Amino acid sequence: MSRTISVSTEVFAAIWARRQSGQETEDAILRGVFGCDETAAPHSASALVAGGGVHDVRNDVHFPEGFEILRTYKRREYSARATAGVWLRSDNSQSYATLNQLNASIAAGAENVWNGNWKYRAPNGELRSIGELRRQS
Repeated sequence: MSRTISVSTEVFAAIWARRQSGQETEDAILRGVFGCDETAAPHSASALVAGGGVHDVRNDVHFPEGFEILRTYKRREYSARATAGVWLRSDNSQSYATLNQLNASIAAGAENVWNGNWKYRAPNGELRSIGELRRQS
């Protein structure tokens, strides 16, 4: 069972400052801080689900196998595809378990990956923010 809590930006940043390798959600970070049972933790944020692709557990958004996202950073275009539970960057063939890791491989400093920088091509050809997918899920 999950519960929602409200925290200030300062506390949120402090939680993420305590992040250890493999901890991809606030729940995982706080489990480590408080010594909670890791076996009871939800699946990883990029858990492979039936049919492939990437599932973001924290935001409950599934990106189907082959789903492509794009962004521009410092006038350079980047793209990645959801494949077998990871994000695969097209320019360097490196894989990343989460959107945050993918974004950190491109942009300097912490960013909210749902803020509109990452886009996908809608069926009508229009570029849309992946943040819209989070609101629909």
